Amino acid sequence: MTSGFEMSEGNKGILYVAIGERMRQPLVRSIESVRKHLDLPITLVTDLADVPDVDQVVVVEWPGQPGYAVKPAFIPRLPYARTLYLDTDTVILHSDAAKPLDLLTDRYGYHAAAIHGLSRRIHKVAPDLMCVPSFNSGVLFLRRSPIIRRAMSRWRKLYRGGEDEVALTKALLETRAPTYCLPCEWNYRGFGLNHWQAIRIVHHQSFHEPIDNWFEGLRGK
Repeated sequence: MTSGFEMSEGNKGILYVAIGERMRQPLVRSIESVRKHLDLPITLVTDLADVPDVDQVVVVEWPGQPGYAVKPAFIPRLPYARTLYLDTDTVILHSDAAKPLDLLTDRYGYHAAAIHGLSRRIHKVAPDLMCVPSFNSGVLFLRRSPIIRRAMSRWRKLYRGGEDEVALTKALLETRAPTYCLPCEWNYRGFGLNHWQAIRIVHHQSFHEPIDNWFEGLRGK
């Protein structure tokens, strides 16, 4: 484990941003799910001490109350050549949950992959088009490429408080970053699917039960 921010070349891994003590419990549960199903290194950007089972810790200070602003502040640091960013309230349920990272290669030509948010917000992202829903920022697959660096820089500039997803989607759109739209199985918010077997990543702040307990409950749906 290290306490500095190290850039890794030619590899892939997972990034968390956890600011504030209330993030500790869901973060530990999410990390547990990663270790259970995936063989990837984990980088954590945080102001918390003694978080177990991570490979690299980047200690930061955050003034005031944490919120959505921490995402455009820290996600753009992209510690891996291909990074899977996860919110702390996510749970990995399958060993192929990180496979979309393989889309972020020259073979397929994508530089980002994400899932549309529940709120859509098509009237905010591109009002002249009214057909571009916002991407949810809780599960992001990002390639550390020049075009994504430009998109991340644009995200920071566009963000002016409140929810971050409209600014993120605008940034990807304006920089023409090739972005693959994943199905909701990679960012399951609690409804919309009939088969639990299809779900790869759960993302919901109310899911605070132990992983195995919640998964057993999901089998009954």
